[in-house]
Amino acid sequence: MRNKGLLNRLCLPVLLAVALLIPGVSSADKFDEAMAALSDGDYRQAYRGFKRLAQRDHVESQYQLGMLYLFGQGAKQDTAQGISWLEQAALNGNYLAANELGQIYIAGRGVAPNESEAMKWLELATEIAEENEGEADDGCE
Repeated sequence: MRNKGLLNRLCLPVLLAVALLIPGVSSADKFDEAMAALSDGDYRQAYRGFKRLAQRDHVESQYQLGMLYLFGQGAKQDTAQGISWLEQAALNGNYLAANELGQIYIAGRGVAPNESEAMKWLELATEIAEENEGEADDGCE
């Protein structure tokens, strides 16, 4: 009986270690799959993929999910949800999301035009761009 308890205590750590070594599908792979679905016009599949990742704080997925909600692709059009996901992405450092929010508030797309709110998001977009300057090779010298 005593050996059975010891065996159980040894098996659990070994099983956990093995599980960690088994390759799984990475977030990058799942994001690529969702982007492929988006490119193929399979908005419902793209929505499902981006939503799973966005809920796990995948910033690019938060942006994409917000855009799907704004345009009603893959999900019912919902400006409030779209803006909410874009805000999360922007606050997590996504330039495109911050810029999109600025444009939404300038134009009043689905919201009342709000210049101060627009400036807040556009200033954040500028900060993000400045922080990331030089990280991407855009071909400019």
